[in-house]
Parts: sequence; C-alpha cells; structure tokens
Amino acid sequence: IDSDKNRFVMVTYAAVSFLFLGGLQVSFDYTLNAMVIFYTFTSSLESVRIMLAYHSVGDENQDDLMISSEIMLAKFNKYNGTNEIKPANVYEDLGRNLTIVTMVFITQVVLISFVCFDMRNSNVNNCLDGTKGCPVAGTLGSWLFFILGIFMALVFQLGPKTKFGESEQNPYYWLRLFLVLKNDKTWISWNNDMKGIDEDNKLHAGDIRVWIRYFMSFLINGVGFHILVHALPLQVASQSSLTGVVFRAIGMMYLVDLDDTPGYKLTIHDNIHDTTDSNKEEDIDEINEAIKEAHVVLNTLKELAQKKQKLSSIISSNVVNKGKYSSVESKNTEIDIDV
Repeated sequence: IDSDKNRFVMVTYAAVSFLFLGGLQVSFDYTLNAMVIFYTFTSSLESVRIMLAYHSVGDENQDDLMISSEIMLAKFNKYNGTNEIKPANVYEDLGRNLTIVTMVFITQVVLISFVCFDMRNSNVNNCLDGTKGCPVAGTLGSWLFFILGIFMALVFQLGPKTKFGESEQNPYYWLRLFLVLKNDKTWISWNNDMKGIDEDNKLHAGDIRVWIRYFMSFLINGVGFHILVHALPLQVASQSSLTGVVFRAIGMMYLVDLDDTPGYKLTIHDNIHDTTDSNKEEDIDEINEAIKEAHVVLNTLKELAQKKQKLSSIISSNVVNKGKYSSVESKNTEIDIDV
C-alpha cells in the first residue's frame, strides 16, 4: 500500500518485480494477466482502509475513528484539524465543472488502455545491437533495462512526484470528505478565481457526485497509476534504444500527471448560514456605525439650523432698529430746516 513506510515499499516492490521478471521468462501472457490482476487488487487496499475507517464511526461522533495506517492517521489529523481542504487533482476538486473532469477522465482511460494493449502485443523486440525477434526480458540487455525500470519506478513512487512517498490516491482527503458527508446539512464553499465570485454547494450523505469523482480517482490514480508504474520495468525492457527508454518513462508518467492540478481551496461549513454568518456580523456592525454617523450629522444639521435661525433673527432685529433710527433722524432734520 502506498502510504506504508518507504523502505517497506521499496523492498516489496523490488521483490514482486523480480518475481514477475521470472514469470515473464516462463510465460509472458499469463504473467502479464497476473500483473494486471495483482496491481488492481493492491490499488484497492487504499479504498479498503478508507471504507473501514468510514464505517468505524457513527453519524456524528468521530471519537471511535479507527485508521490502520499511522501515516494515514497523521495526514488525516492534519486535514481534520481545519475546516479547509485542498484538492490535489481535478477529481478531488468539487468546485471544478464535472464536464471538464469527465473529459480528463476519458482521455486518461483511453491512453492507459493503449499502453496496456501495447504491452500485451509486445512480447518481442529488437535488441540494442539490431537483432530482431528478441524476447522481452529474455536477453541480457533487456534484463538490465528491466532492472533500470525497477529503479526508475521506485523514484517515481517515492520521489518528488508523489511528495516523497505520499499516496497518489490521497486517502486522507477522501476520508475527511466522506465523514463530512455524514452530516446532511454540510456545505462547502470556494472562491472561483475565474469568475471572481464565491460559490457554494450542499453535500448530503451518499452524495452521488462525490462518489462518482472518487470512483474516477480510484480508476486513474489507483488502478491506472499502479499498472503504469509497476509495468514501467516491462515497458523499459521492451525498448530497443536508449532514447526510447527516456521517451517511454516520461510518456507513461505524463498520463497519470494529466489530472494533477491544484484545485480551489474548499471550506467546510456545518450549514449554509455559516458561510455568511461572519459577514452578516460585520455588516451589522457597519450598519450600526453608519447609523451613529448619520445621527451625528443630523444633530450637527439641527445645531446649524438653530444657529442660522438665531442669526436671521438678530439680522432682522438690526435691520428694524436701523430703520427706526433712520426715521427719527429724518424727522429731526426736517425740524431743523423749519426752524
């Protein structure tokens, strides 16, 4: 299982690969079928761990959660300690349109099927010296290529491609999401950078949309990834040139990387109101502040109106007094003239 200790994965993978190497030299077709069945079974063990952990808890209480892998438990606790989860590929990204997800899935299925069909019909190849009809893994050069393929596959499995040994199926992400589905009132929200808006979606127990995405992820990042990586030694051994080895290794890894793109950061909420509760509180505070400021402005306007009224009264009084004074003065002037 991918999430086991790195040294354990290295030893088991190398041992199983050498067993299949011997089987290919005895019966190519039967061994190839056995490889497909075996790696399909091993890739399903991650799903078994997820389902066992999922059914070990009740609908609401997660105290009884049982996870068989220490690495998986540590990763899950990291996810479970926050209400945000970060998808690692298009299948995990619930904010991504299902049409795009389906297109990527169909493309990967078709290309991986081509690789499997090609392996089944490539039991002979040309040797490095140009000799035709050499059995795959039946000559010294092909055998050495097979050993090189084992080393390259371990680099892909435990190197930076998988963040140094993390499972390509990302079981901790799916377990966290499945446990969230137990609550029918759960919502997820994300910020759509392309549209520049916040979007949300309601999840419920047994949500078919999530299970379809999980099934796609299992087929590609589980079964498909295991078949491509574990069949890499066989693919490398069937090459007749050094450049062909490079192209084969890079091309096969491109197939499983086609869906690997960081998605929208998803925020989990107990219900839809949680997505806006904090914003509502901020809006109420802003409204209260605006009301206070409006009251201050109104009071100021009232004071100014009162001052204006007083000033108008004073001006009117001064005008009346001035008129009376002018009338008295004119009468005194007339008396002086008569005299």
